[in-house]
Amino acid sequence: MRHRLSPPPYPADVAAQLTAFWHGVAALEVKYDMYFTSTLSRRSSWSEPQPSTLAENLVLQCTKTPVRLSLHPHLPEEIARDTRALFQQLFGQ
Repeated sequence: MRHRLSPPPYPADVAAQLTAFWHGVAALEVKYDMYFTSTLSRRSSWSEPQPSTLAENLVLQCTKTPVRLSLHPHLPEEIARDTRALFQQLFGQ
C-alpha cells in the first residue's frame, strides 16, 4: 500500500527561495565565523555554552506572502546588511 505524502507547506517557488535563503545563511555563518564562535548562543539549552548562529538572530515570517525578515537588533551592522542583501536578492523585497 502506498503512503500519501502531505503536500509541501509552501508553493514550489517559495520553497525554492527558502531553501536558497537557508543555504545563504549557512554561507554567511561561515563568512562571519569569528563573530559567531566568539558570541554565546542565547538559546542554548546545553550544559556548556554554545556559539551563536545567524539563524537564531533572524525570524522569517512566511506563513503568508510576502515573506518578511526580522533581524535581532544587536546583530552587527555588517552581518545584518549582508543578510538583508541575501533576502532582497531572493525575495525581491
